[in-house]
Amino acid sequence: MFEKFKKAAIVVFITCLIWVWADLSLDKDLADQTVTVITSKGNPNLWVTIDGKPEIQVKADFRGPAKRITELVGRINAGKEKLDVVFDAESQNMAEAGEYTLQDVRRFLAESEKIREYGLAVKAARPDKLQNIKVVELKEKTLPLTCVDDKDNKITGARLIPDIITMLVPDNVIEARVKIVSSIEERQARGGTIDKKPYVALGNGEMRYSDLTVKVTLPTAIQNMKQHTISGTLGFVFSANLAGKYDVEFIKQPEIGSITIFATDEAKAAYEEESFEVLLGIKDEDVGKEEVSRQVIYNFPVQYVREDKIRLKGDPAEAKFRLVPVKQTPLSISE
Repeated sequence: MFEKFKKAAIVVFITCLIWVWADLSLDKDLADQTVTVITSKGNPNLWVTIDGKPEIQVKADFRGPAKRITELVGRINAGKEKLDVVFDAESQNMAEAGEYTLQDVRRFLAESEKIREYGLAVKAARPDKLQNIKVVELKEKTLPLTCVDDKDNKITGARLIPDIITMLVPDNVIEARVKIVSSIEERQARGGTIDKKPYVALGNGEMRYSDLTVKVTLPTAIQNMKQHTISGTLGFVFSANLAGKYDVEFIKQPEIGSITIFATDEAKAAYEEESFEVLLGIKDEDVGKEEVSRQVIYNFPVQYVREDKIRLKGDPAEAKFRLVPVKQTPLSISE
């Protein structure tokens, strides 16, 4: 009887091993994947950054069921899925203001809701710890409002109702802003009123917006602006990587021989004193393209733009061009 039981136990044990082996053989590795760690905004009283940014990328090696891995890779490649996880400072015992270090990134990823949903095991993570995690406690303050354009220049004469806002902000913030982001918004505000949400800049491009809106009205055009037509000269603005290495070959030159503007006499005179009335920006990504289409920039003096004393009539001219490498003159070596 004992021998039969012993043999049966051995058979069951071997069968279990076969099942485990078969199950493991269906697993698959997914190595060197980029995972975006995004700081949570669940608690509006906290501003959390990692290395001064609202999100950071790490590398990780995963293992999971082959079918799930294949499906996930397909969704990632199709742009339907992203490997991102939320970093919640409070759940990591970092709820008080200060600087912290997350000691075990692999464990953090493994315990994240998103990775658990994928059914993945985290084999390794790089870096293995996250340093410079900063938690700032935000406090409610009443701030004056400033209206700015899309280049962050103050718009003189803008009327805001109300002209103050109460928001949760860091101690060092002294004003909130509303931004006119397009020429369409500008025209609407000059002819009437538009609603905008105030915001404060927290740092590194991160904004915190109010839930409330304010009404924005911009002053109408100054009465002494006149229509002028001037001749334009074109200048190029190359990135530091391209300066001196490429020439611009036009496929279609921008029409800037005569530029029609509305401006005060003072603003017109200042514009004509610029070295180049029109600029064409050249970007790194233009290299190697057969054709690039781009609107030119009218180099209006910033002061008069802020004061709404100069404007372009009509739409900006467009240039079509390609970049051609500058031929390098070979150096002659004298004996």
